[in-house]
Amino acid sequence: MTVTTTLPRAPMDPGLAGFLAQASAQGNPPLEALPPAVGRQIYRDLAAGLGLPPPVVATEDRSIAGPGGPLKLRIYHPDAAGPLPALFYVHGGGYVIGDLETHDAVCRTLCHSVGAVVVAVDYRLAPEHPFPAAVDDVVCVLRWLAAHAKELRADPSRIALAGDSAGAQLAATACLRTAGTIAPRALGLIYPVAQHHSEPSASMAENGEGKFLTHGVMQWFINSYLDGRSELKRHPDFALLSAPALATLPPSWVATMGHDPLRDEGHALAQRIEQAGVATEHRHYPGAIHACIHFTAVSPVGGQVVADLADWLRARLA
Repeated sequence: MTVTTTLPRAPMDPGLAGFLAQASAQGNPPLEALPPAVGRQIYRDLAAGLGLPPPVVATEDRSIAGPGGPLKLRIYHPDAAGPLPALFYVHGGGYVIGDLETHDAVCRTLCHSVGAVVVAVDYRLAPEHPFPAAVDDVVCVLRWLAAHAKELRADPSRIALAGDSAGAQLAATACLRTAGTIAPRALGLIYPVAQHHSEPSASMAENGEGKFLTHGVMQWFINSYLDGRSELKRHPDFALLSAPALATLPPSWVATMGHDPLRDEGHALAQRIEQAGVATEHRHYPGAIHACIHFTAVSPVGGQVVADLADWLRARLA
């Protein structure tokens, strides 16, 4: 499958629709009205409470030196003999929320399903650490992984990156930043942030309210990350659709969700990567919403997204 030209439409998955209706009935304040620390805890609670139990794999936490101080890593080891492929997974959360705990189940699932050593990082978050802190941290970890793969029982010639939402943008940017020095085998992007300007896309206008990720939350994320500097919205380390060297990306897998405000920019990114000559596979999930990979106890859609990514990564890393 390559990139689709027209995205199919479908009603929202019933489980996800029921979850959103319940959340709306609770009448909680919008995320952007809360302090970042509160928003981070809400995200942790959602990820822990709405997901199915992940596979059991061995983990270790360690720290490495980062550009702004120590960086905490979590490394996941499958029950398999090495050398194994390595996957660097970058968590989402709009550059403001998200951490090792919110995406622990996703990383465990990918470790087990791909049969790869998975590395995750607690990169610095905005607004305390605005752009380019997060991308600098992610680039640092990618370089560390390339240099230390063997000590993790991983094959340095079989490295892949993946991420969701803001993490997908950071993973792709790290590939662009290190082109020519590190050659990943694959790049997996789940509902990526690709370009967010003042004019909303059709999918933002259509899905920007009541579907978990809202226009207001997205504006809060971007303003926090870019420190209110609107000129950075077109910076190549942020706006992937403006990046000049997409042809240097590894083979890429892009997932978009039908009821996601970021649907159209993710679709445009998949098209742009393919037009740059990169082997690209685009998977569209018409009934899904943003962040569905956390809601596996609510609906099977999010689990299918991760399973499809794992299948693709396993083939690319064989």
